[in-house]
Amino acid sequence: MRNMLNFQSPLSLICMASATLALAACDSGTSNAAAPKAGTAAPKAGVSQDWTATVIATPEGGFRMGNPDAKVKIVEFASFTCSHCRDFHLEAADSLKNSYVKGGQVSYEYRPFLLNIYDFAAVLVAKCEGPSQFFTWANELYSNHDAWVMPFTKLTEADIAPLKSLAPDQQIKGLAMAGGMHDFVKPRGMPKAKFEQCLSDQAAMEKLTASQQAAVDSYQIQGTPTFLLNGKKLEIAPNWTALQPKIDEALR
Repeated sequence: MRNMLNFQSPLSLICMASATLALAACDSGTSNAAAPKAGTAAPKAGVSQDWTATVIATPEGGFRMGNPDAKVKIVEFASFTCSHCRDFHLEAADSLKNSYVKGGQVSYEYRPFLLNIYDFAAVLVAKCEGPSQFFTWANELYSNHDAWVMPFTKLTEADIAPLKSLAPDQQIKGLAMAGGMHDFVKPRGMPKAKFEQCLSDQAAMEKLTASQQAAVDSYQIQGTPTFLLNGKKLEIAPNWTALQPKIDEALR
């Protein structure tokens, strides 16, 4: 189910952070992105071109995989803490990439949509190593969902209280450390220094907040996952069974 949630700044969310994290509901929130960054270089044109290797950061705050001139452009607004988004990823990612994006017919853009304070930490981790690694980290976060989400559900008010006195640019890092996220990323190749640097990026947090507000204003996004097809919001069930026929229809 996709319920409405009032999105607030990282500071105010830290002050109101609950001891538990709702895992079932995928609610809405409020982020302008940085100027587009160079991602994985586009492969040379040819019959064997694999468009899944082409990933860029978009002006809207997302990460797009595929042919920029694809006939069908899919955008997913999604949350890393959302169980429905996890389910969609596990169900759809391989088919979407191999059957549609790889050959250049479809492009796929993931736009982070923050439901809670924990999503800030997850998105900053996924963005940390640049566009070329974003989908690798997205897969790690969804494929190992409980491993990094469950520790946050065990945080108590006593764990959260000290975070309120931290400087704003240190609060997300403090929360991520309290939830053991550094222990999740380290064996997956992210050094502690890099983790701390990315989780302290105040400018990145502000851009996330601004681009999310733009998504709410432009598309009235109220929950995750929500999809756009060629710029139009789809009113469908949030799963691959509902999305795939829409893609096939648009490709005809």
